[in-house]
Amino acid sequence: MTSFNKVIVDPAALAHNYRYLLSKTAPGVRLMAMVKSDAYGHSMTRVANILGTSGCTLFGVAEVSEGVALREAGCSGEIFIFLGFDHFDVDYLFTHNLTPVVFTVEDLERISETQRKRNSDLNVYLKFDCGMSRLGFSPADGGEVFERCRTLAIRPCGVMSHFPCSDDRQSGNSELVADTFYNIGSHSSSNQPLVRSICNSGGLLYQPGSHGDMVRIGISLYGYYPDGREGREDVFDQGLRPVMKCITRIIQIRTVGAGTGISYGHSYVTERETRLAVLPIGYSDGYFRTMSNKAEVLIQGRRAPIRGRICMNMCMADISTIENVAVGDEVVLLGSQGNETIDADEIGSWSDTISYEVLCALGNNNHRDFLI
Repeated sequence: MTSFNKVIVDPAALAHNYRYLLSKTAPGVRLMAMVKSDAYGHSMTRVANILGTSGCTLFGVAEVSEGVALREAGCSGEIFIFLGFDHFDVDYLFTHNLTPVVFTVEDLERISETQRKRNSDLNVYLKFDCGMSRLGFSPADGGEVFERCRTLAIRPCGVMSHFPCSDDRQSGNSELVADTFYNIGSHSSSNQPLVRSICNSGGLLYQPGSHGDMVRIGISLYGYYPDGREGREDVFDQGLRPVMKCITRIIQIRTVGAGTGISYGHSYVTERETRLAVLPIGYSDGYFRTMSNKAEVLIQGRRAPIRGRICMNMCMADISTIENVAVGDEVVLLGSQGNETIDADEIGSWSDTISYEVLCALGNNNHRDFLI
C-alpha cells in the first residue's frame, strides 16, 4: 500500500550537483557529502550509494547510529561522526571504522582508553569553534588540546570548524573566521600534515580562497543555494538542480457559495462561489501550518492558492480558475508541472523558514520514490 503523498528523488540531478560542485572546488580539495538527517530528507543510504558511484568517498553524519546504518548498507567511504558519541557507543567507532569529530577532552580520553584495549588506532579530527558559538574547542586552547592528544597517544588527522555567515556574500565575517581557523594547525607538533576543513556550501561557492583541504557540502548537494533564491538568480551556467519533488492528488472537489468559511477558525471566507480541491496532505506530512492562506500548489500546470488553515492531514486549494480538474489529478507541492515551478526557497518564504527545513520536513514525512 502507498500513500496519496509522494516524494520523488532524482538521482541524475544529485549526481549532476556533485559534479558541478566538484568543478567549483580548488585543485586538490576533497568533497565530503553531508548525508545527516537522512540526507536532508532524501534517504541517507540511497544518496550515499548514488554519490559513491559518482566518485564520492567522504560522508558526514550527525550520530553514530547513522554511521552504523551507512556502513551496514554497504557504504565503503570514510564516514565522519559530527555530534560526538555516548560512552556506550565508542566501540562502534572501531568495529564500523567510523571517524569521530571530537570537541571534548572526555571523548579524547574515551578514545584513548579504547585504543589501548583494542590495540588499534582510530582516525580522529578535532573540532574548533571559530565563531559559531556551538560545538568545539576554543582556538585559544589549541596548544593544550594538541598536547593532550600527544599524552593520550592520539594523532589527529585534521581540524575542522564551521563558517557562521558564509551564506552572506557581503559579510566580512568569513575572512576573520578563516584567519582564526588556519592558525590553529600551528599548535600541532605532529609531523603528519593536518587536513583542514571549514568550508560548507557557502564557503565552497562564495569563499574560494578558504577551501582548505576538504569541503563539506550539504544544501548545495540537494540543489539549493545557501542564500536562497539570490544564489540561484546569480548563476548563469547550469548551476544546481533541485533533487526533490513532492506530489499528492485530489481526493474530493467541492463547490461552496460566497461567504463560506473554510477550514479551522474560518481564517478564509470566500468572496464568491468557489471550487475547492481537497488535498490529503497537511502539517503532519511536513506541509507547514504557517503557510495557511499563503501557499500555492500546481494543478494542470497552473498555480492554485491554498485557502484556509492547513490541517494535520488535509488542505484545500482554490481551483475556481482552472478548468477540467478531476478527482485523482496529480498536484505538485514542490517541483515543476508544465511551465510552472515551486521550489523549496519559495515554500520557505511562505513559512518563514529556509529550504533546509522544507526538504527535511517533506522528505522525512512522506513515501519516497527514486527516478530510474
